[in-house]
Amino acid sequence: MLEVFLFINPIGQLCLRSEEALLKIIGETDANIHFKFIPVLNLKNVEHYMQFQQQNSHDLNLRNHVFSTIYEAVLAYKAATFQGGKKSQSFLMQLQQAFREPDMELNNELVLTIAKRVGLDTEMLLEDWHSPLTKQAFDSDQQLSCEMNIQMTPSAVVFNYSKGESESGLLIENCDSYELLKQACCAGTTPEQTFQALQKQKSTLSRVALHVIS
Repeated sequence: MLEVFLFINPIGQLCLRSEEALLKIIGETDANIHFKFIPVLNLKNVEHYMQFQQQNSHDLNLRNHVFSTIYEAVLAYKAATFQGGKKSQSFLMQLQQAFREPDMELNNELVLTIAKRVGLDTEMLLEDWHSPLTKQAFDSDQQLSCEMNIQMTPSAVVFNYSKGESESGLLIENCDSYELLKQACCAGTTPEQTFQALQKQKSTLSRVALHVIS
């Protein structure tokens, strides 16, 4: 069994690409892959997003706006997860697709439009969006990302239990490549073996950082 934690930005385009790649891999393989999309919010992640969007990360007002937007998107996604994995997954990916448009703003209208499109209960979503339970779920995700030393998104942590319980996992930063994720999810290899195989490709994976974590 493989367990994949994909740490994402709920408005990030690279993260959408990574999510699509992981879902494609799962659809193509018979391997037992458990996965979870985990939203992350930290200053480094905000700066990484702003650089990708070619925004001025030194503009404090703009930085605060981006931080607030990601925070609201994280809470909206976490609220959506209370209504089921598939619907919340669709909600997340359509929200990310919406932010392909320049100058897109997160507001109630956008959130509710997407929620209706994917079959979420909009009244329940609004009730849960800023509830203590949602914020508690967000805090748990933040704690997990800190424990796994997640600095930026998209990052994946892969645990391979096909050869018994493993105490170590493979952390891959900037993992928006289908080929990279597919190799990382190769059944029958330990995190250390996968790490060594990917290290040989570093010349073609210059943006990617690899770590074996425990």
